[in-house]
Amino acid sequence: MHNNDSTNYSKIFYSTSKYLVLKNIFMVITGILSIFIVRLLTPVEYGKWSLVWQLIGTVGPMISLGFLTTLSKFIPEYPDIQRKKLLFSQSISIVLISFSVFAFFYILGNSLFPKFIPQEIKVVKFPFMFFVGCVALINLFEGYYRGLGKFNQWSVIDGSRSIISAGLSILFILILSNRFEILFYTYFSLIFLFLLFLFISLRDHINFNSDLKIEKKIINFSLIMFSGQIVFLLGTSIDSVLLRALLKDPSQVGYYNAGIRIPKLLEAMLISPLSVPFLYYFSHYNISHSRETILEFGSKMLGIIFGFLALFLFSFADKIVLIVFGKMYQESIIILRIYSINLLFWGYQALLLPYFYSINKPLSPVIFLSISYILFFILNLILIPKLKSTAPAITTLIMLIIYNSLLSSTISNQKVKCFRNFTFLTVSILIVTISGFYFSFYISIPIFFIIILTTQILKFSDIELFKKIIKKDTQIS
Repeated sequence: MHNNDSTNYSKIFYSTSKYLVLKNIFMVITGILSIFIVRLLTPVEYGKWSLVWQLIGTVGPMISLGFLTTLSKFIPEYPDIQRKKLLFSQSISIVLISFSVFAFFYILGNSLFPKFIPQEIKVVKFPFMFFVGCVALINLFEGYYRGLGKFNQWSVIDGSRSIISAGLSILFILILSNRFEILFYTYFSLIFLFLLFLFISLRDHINFNSDLKIEKKIINFSLIMFSGQIVFLLGTSIDSVLLRALLKDPSQVGYYNAGIRIPKLLEAMLISPLSVPFLYYFSHYNISHSRETILEFGSKMLGIIFGFLALFLFSFADKIVLIVFGKMYQESIIILRIYSINLLFWGYQALLLPYFYSINKPLSPVIFLSISYILFFILNLILIPKLKSTAPAITTLIMLIIYNSLLSSTISNQKVKCFRNFTFLTVSILIVTISGFYFSFYISIPIFFIIILTTQILKFSDIELFKKIIKKDTQIS
């Protein structure tokens, strides 16, 4: 390991840490408040809210047509502020057209096929449609803020909205009712006001008279991002939709979403944000020559670190669920045990996607994700009627193993030992979890530690290097 690589590691470590701290302050507060919301709702009402919220979070970003990532990438390339404003204005106009098309088919579908519309959607009806539109536009503003380099400002603005929404929801539930509609209208009102604030703040950056002639390279990139977004969003929301459709029981959706809530929260706080700074570092000319070395070491360390975190949740799932959510969510314990293992695989793949983008191969992850989600969908159709809310937790784990295998094996062609490391980590975590179910959950962490040391997945030299990275006195620009 060259000293220059160690210095690069330190720069990335400290710079990324700065970005994560501010973002996670708001996410932790919001996460704590959301736990109170789950406790105040019954599994049925929480299941209804989970379905509605997931559909909004799926359709909204799809309507934004991949412009979040597109603006994040291309806005920094233009030194001229007028060119930045033009691209931003063009994207807003296009997404408003996209929303109009969605609204037409939504109204038509409600009129012609009412039997296929879930009761939860029928209750909120047109506000649901406008909620989706607000989320689509929020995606554009986030992309523009990222493109301007205002990551921290966006974290403060959006984080404040989330905290206020959750806090007011708790208050209104206590005062008015514990029905899911209270959450819906509270969140909808605040996101609408938030969007209005953004339009006013950036009114000088928006010109609706702009033409819609966008550069071909931007359109091509946006279409690839849009395709990947469709696959990802459909895959991440189909579990709740299938549970609701196949079982006709909102409580099963509630048990499942309570069980996956803590792992998903940790993934959103600690893993997902890594893609933003690492895409920059893997693309930067000073570091691009050593990105394979950084990828190999970083993905392995992240897999190990989040593997231990996964096993902590796995070992103490019963206590965590009862303390956090209460006895009425006992069925969520087994879901948390299984779903928590996904943290290892999320951690391991955190650097893989930025790497693919940096070497101009964005289609590969989309293809691999499509293959994985097709199997995920088929397995859910087979297992949900038999295993109920536990089924999506199992199929998600299988899907992530397949997806990471495809990514790792492809990257291994770049002479990076990702597939070898991934295989060892996967076998280790599966042995440990099976031992936990058959013997004792509390032996999982020590067994995992013994395995990764004896098989030399984790070497003492890795630990020493990680210590140097943390202790390194490196100036961050």
